Amino acid sequence: MSAERTYGFIPCNDYDPWMETTAASAEIRHFARESLRWQAQEIIDEVLRGTAPGEELARARLRRCVARNPGRPERALLQQLMLNRDLQGESGQ
Repeated sequence: MSAERTYGFIPCNDYDPWMETTAASAEIRHFARESLRWQAQEIIDEVLRGTAPGEELARARLRRCVARNPGRPERALLQQLMLNRDLQGESGQ
């Protein structure tokens, strides 16, 4: 399941079989969200376990994103990735 589908603020008009309205689809959507949440938490944990001094600023930003989104690691990770993208865009101009 893509971030576009998880977060309603990103428009996407493509057909997605995950988004059907049947009860089975509701279970699938729930499983997909929980799976995404688990995977995001695994990524966050791995990044925060890092010890490279050059990555401390990124870890600090990630900690702030996690603090702003308690219990929503997928949103915290998305915010971190968007923040990194914006910072890279600014430095590349």
